[in-house]
Amino acid sequence: MLIQVHRIDENGFYVEPVLIESEEELYETVTMFEETPEGERVQYTTQQKRADIIEIAPPEGLFRPRWVEGEWTEGLSQQEIDELTKPKPLTPSDMELLQQENASLIMKVAALEMQNEQQAQDQAALIMELTEKGVL
Repeated sequence: MLIQVHRIDENGFYVEPVLIESEEELYETVTMFEETPEGERVQYTTQQKRADIIEIAPPEGLFRPRWVEGEWTEGLSQQEIDELTKPKPLTPSDMELLQQENASLIMKVAALEMQNEQQAQDQAALIMELTEKGVL
C-alpha cells in the first residue's frame, strides 16, 4: 500500500508530495559514536525518523507552507502575501491597445454593414429591372 508523505527542505519549506511503499521508509539508519567511561570510542547504528519527510499534509490556504516545531505555518510574511494577491492593474499601453483594437473592429463592422446595404439595394434594382423587362 502506498502512503503519501511530504518532503521539506533544510529550512522546513514544503518541497513536494512523495509516495512511499511502507512506514519503514520514514526512517533512516544513522551511525552514532559514544565514548565509554574508560575513554573508548564505540560505534553503533540506530534508526532515526527522517527529518525531510513529514506525514501530516499542509493545510489548504498556505501560500508557502513551512514545517516549524511540529506544525505547518505560513512561510511568507504578510507583506509578501499582499504583494502576491494584489490585483495587477492594466498598464495604460494595454488599455490603449484595447481601445485601438475596439475602434478598428467597430469601423470594420460599419464598413461591412454599408457594403451589405449597398448589395441589397443593387439586388433590388436588378430585380426591378428584370421585372420591368418581363424576364421575371
